[in-house]
Amino acid sequence: MTSEQEPRARGFVLHESARSYFDYSGQRMFSSTRSSDVARGSLILFDAYYAGLMLGLASKRMGSDEMLDGTVFIQTYPNEYEPYREYIAGLLVDAEVTALSSEEYSERQAERSISRLLQVASPTRLSAAGMHSLNLYAAGGFELLRSKMGARPTDPANFLMRYQDILAKEIGG
Repeated sequence: MTSEQEPRARGFVLHESARSYFDYSGQRMFSSTRSSDVARGSLILFDAYYAGLMLGLASKRMGSDEMLDGTVFIQTYPNEYEPYREYIAGLLVDAEVTALSSEEYSERQAERSISRLLQVASPTRLSAAGMHSLNLYAAGGFELLRSKMGARPTDPANFLMRYQDILAKEIGG
């Protein structure tokens, strides 16, 4: 994150198209699915965010501020993701270190840049700048997901199978 960027949100912000892409309505993803698929209601909105985030971090692809919808949809991790907050913070640091290593930074400048991302006392373990970077990686990953997925997913099973293939290709698996 460059020094010109100012953190916009102290929480998780989706890509502006994520809700419509995942047919999110009435607290459900894939809300217009007519099947009796039991898993239909099992995905939460944060799962959509996380899917984009993992692709963004794996590919080191950040989105832009213009891609974000600007609304914090949740302040901290949902219970299911709480145990992984340090892991996610570590993935963010890894992505940023990779980006910094491609530029001319002294070790001290790199340390300062990375420390700006973290705040141990925060429930997410991230500072406002770190949250903003995380949101940008999630937006960049969502763009990648949408471009590689092709036809919009219609239900959780369809999405998860196709997503697994895309993620495996991005991480080289």
